Amino acid sequence: MKPLVEIQCLGPEAFTYRISAFVAGAEEAGDSATFDSLSHCLYDAGAVLANYFSSVELNVDGLFVGSYAVDALCRHSRRVAQRIQQHFQPA
Repeated sequence: MKPLVEIQCLGPEAFTYRISAFVAGAEEAGDSATFDSLSHCLYDAGAVLANYFSSVELNVDGLFVGSYAVDALCRHSRRVAQRIQQHFQPA
């Protein structure tokens, strides 16, 4: 099972996320704090999931951006954020 991390851009320097796990009977996690960059948001989500999952599905502002290793979110959050911002610009 891969959890889904849904990231929402609240403004130019404001991001938050929600983690969903598609398991019968599981409840959705609440929204996270607000972060000043996409990379900080990714890092925090990775840190929360690191002990439980090896990979996650990412959704940014309603757009599915792929499956990522949790380790990459923690260790390379800036690179992952740059890739997302370069290749998945909202319409």
